[in-house]
Amino acid sequence: MNRSSGLRNKLIYLAVIIVMLLPLYLLGQPATGQSGDTPGKLNQLRNDFDISEADLGEIDPASESMKLASLGLRGVAATLLWKKSEDYKRHHEWDRLSATLNQIAKLQPHYEAVWEHQAHNLSYNVSAEFDDYTQRYDWVKKGMSFLSEGVRKNRNAPRLIWYTGWFYGQKLGLSDEKRQFRELFREDDPLHAELLEEGIAVDSPEARGPDGRPDNWLVGRLWLNRGYDLVDSGVRLVNKTPLTFFEIGPKWRILHAVAIEEEGTLDDRAKDAWQRAGDDWYRYGTRSIQTTSPFTIQLAGLEDLRRRRAGLVERFEEAAGETLEKMRQERRDALSDAQLRAIETPAAERTAEQVALAAQAEPTLEPPYFLVAKASPENVQLKALQLAVEIDDVDQRIQKTESYRGQMNYEYWETRTRAEQEDVMIEARRLVYEAEQLNDRADLDGAIAAYDKAWVKWAEVFDRYPVLIEDAASDDLLDSINRYRVATDQSELPDDFPLKTFYEMRTMDEADSEEYARIRQEETDTTPDAPSFDLARPYQGTANAAAESTEAATPEMSEAEPQEEPNAEEATDEPADSEAESEDAESEAPADETEEE
Repeated sequence: MNRSSGLRNKLIYLAVIIVMLLPLYLLGQPATGQSGDTPGKLNQLRNDFDISEADLGEIDPASESMKLASLGLRGVAATLLWKKSEDYKRHHEWDRLSATLNQIAKLQPHYEAVWEHQAHNLSYNVSAEFDDYTQRYDWVKKGMSFLSEGVRKNRNAPRLIWYTGWFYGQKLGLSDEKRQFRELFREDDPLHAELLEEGIAVDSPEARGPDGRPDNWLVGRLWLNRGYDLVDSGVRLVNKTPLTFFEIGPKWRILHAVAIEEEGTLDDRAKDAWQRAGDDWYRYGTRSIQTTSPFTIQLAGLEDLRRRRAGLVERFEEAAGETLEKMRQERRDALSDAQLRAIETPAAERTAEQVALAAQAEPTLEPPYFLVAKASPENVQLKALQLAVEIDDVDQRIQKTESYRGQMNYEYWETRTRAEQEDVMIEARRLVYEAEQLNDRADLDGAIAAYDKAWVKWAEVFDRYPVLIEDAASDDLLDSINRYRVATDQSELPDDFPLKTFYEMRTMDEADSEEYARIRQEETDTTPDAPSFDLARPYQGTANAAAESTEAATPEMSEAEPQEEPNAEEATDEPADSEAESEDAESEAPADETEEE
């Protein structure tokens, strides 16, 4: 090949490249802003589907420069940086790790997994490498700030906003150092200023706890509400089920109420927090939730569906009642004698064999409504078929609603928010908290007096709301009862102990609300007016109890000078300073933490 032919080929290649670049330029040509100017086809498509850089989020010039500098190898560069970040984490090179994460975010600003994964890495894994809880808090905060930046870069990403709200609640409020984290967050004015710039109203009543400072649970809820507003405006929710997406906001309000009670706020402020939590939970129940079926449901609408079904069945029986009764009788006649005896025997009196036979036979007694409608006379057949279709649709909705309610434990939280608003519940928690504080200060007489009053209140709570005995949170009450046993030096609880049934069922892992209600009803019927304790007299200890029994047995010794009894009210009235000192001492000791995956 001579030089002239080589030059000619190069010119041909250059011409081909120019010809190929020309349509690409025309397709991607941006609008200049002048009247009558038409952008290229690619830009028109970006604008039509709202996927231009300006529509997705903040425009970062550095990010755009890095994308161009990678010369089409952005994926390779991002993979290498991800590997480097893991190496830096393993070698505890935290500054380089932070710089690498920023580079990854600039290369992949609209890849949500970058923000979610690396924020979790910072807040959960990296923070666990430090012993001092203040340093852990700093890294948790870095993870949350990283997520906030991701939200700015992806303003139409409700899942990313959801994760941000999740971090503010779960990581700050449920960690081993949650007491310290919550206090640090309350006093973190620079972070509060950043949140205000993000549009999170931390200065509003919706974000403030009982002390008037921002509360992490409520701030997390405000983030979640932003995501809810985004979805309600029409933005599609991706890779997140609506059932769990909309649940966490109301749940954070509930956990806020739990947290302030654990910290000693046991008055009208706690009641108000539970009322607000109940309102949020009800709104969640009335929200239309998309399902895997071609219809939406409302978790709070189960009773309405059941009433609707009952009305449809009544109308169906009016239309095809004779055919329905005939088919019911035919199915009953088809049962064996053993199955009939099992069905006719009361459920409580059935043998194990009869229970199995009844379970097998009872579902077959009711014929499907479609079959009944088809077998009905012609003059009512069409109406019966229409009603059968409606009943089937309602049955599907009831089944789906019951399934979703079970997944969210909806009924329990509905009952819990209602019970926690009652004065008896607030008083029961206050008395236990007071008893625990006195017990920690070794004031056993005062603690036991408060415990005795608390058990009576808790028994009243469980009698009203038996479902609460199955709550994992009642484990704390179980621990308090055990501490009470130690304080009173009792190996076994007395028969008249107000929470004896609760204690026995929980220690045997047989907590069943229906069984508890039945046992308590029997106890109430047998001893309706029997007091559980003489609350006017605090526990005197085994020695004094023995002396009292001897005194009762020997009347001639009754003239001896009586011992002065401690006043239960004076014993429980302690200065608030001692409680604050106890909390300060606890906050100075960093809690142990294991690395969270």
